[in-house]
Parts: sequence; structure tokens; C-alpha cells
Amino acid sequence: MRAKEFINYLTAEGFNVYPDAYFMPDVEESQLPALFVFGTSSGESDDDLPIQYPTFQVIVKGKNYKSDFTQMDQTEQLAKRLIRQLDNKIGYEIGNNHVYHSKAMQSSPIPIGIDTMDRPVFSTNFRFKIQPYKEEE
Repeated sequence: MRAKEFINYLTAEGFNVYPDAYFMPDVEESQLPALFVFGTSSGESDDDLPIQYPTFQVIVKGKNYKSDFTQMDQTEQLAKRLIRQLDNKIGYEIGNNHVYHSKAMQSSPIPIGIDTMDRPVFSTNFRFKIQPYKEEE
């Protein structure tokens, strides 16, 4: 599963996701809160079945909390919503892949702190058990 497929899935599910994977630029306050997707090292593929185990880190960044003291909590709530959405989800499609199972690697988001513009940042991590569909030639 490609990161772009995961981004498209999250966007379709109603999350505001930065459209490019592996990149977290300084964005305008009006573009936040937003998710940023990074593929991470994954487990090896299955020896006997066409199954893969990709993993992704999703960074959740909120708006400036000094301007709005509720932003830290709102950003954490958004990260928790993402975890609830994907944790133990069974039998669905992401891009050109059948997802047998997705699992959050933490039950709560990891607080990273604030960025240089006083915006809260949380990390979430997910692993998937997928079977890619054969691509048409």
C-alpha cells in the first residue's frame, strides 16, 4: 500500500490530510488541523500468501494554542478519533488493496509537543495486514 493511497482513504473519510506523503511543511494556520502521512518500516511479506504488513506514522498538527487554549485538547481529540477509526478495523479497501485488518500501535496518541509556531503536534502509528490486488497490465 502506497502512502498516497492511505492519504486518499483518510481524505475520503473526512480528515484534512496534507496531499503529499513524507513531507510536513509549515502550512498556513487556515490549513490546520491537518494530518501528515509517513510510511515507516514494515514487516516482511508472507512467505506463502500474497499478504503484506505496511506501517504508517500519521502526525496530527493543530492550530496555535496560544491564540486558542483549547487547541491542545482539540488536536489530541482529533488524533484519538483517527485511532478509533482505524484500530481493529476489519475487511475494507484502501486504494488498490484489500485490508484484512488495521491496528493502532498505541491506544492514545503520542504528544510530541509544539512546533515553532506554538501548534500542538501528536503522533499516531498504524499497522496493516493487506493483500494488494493484481494490477491490470
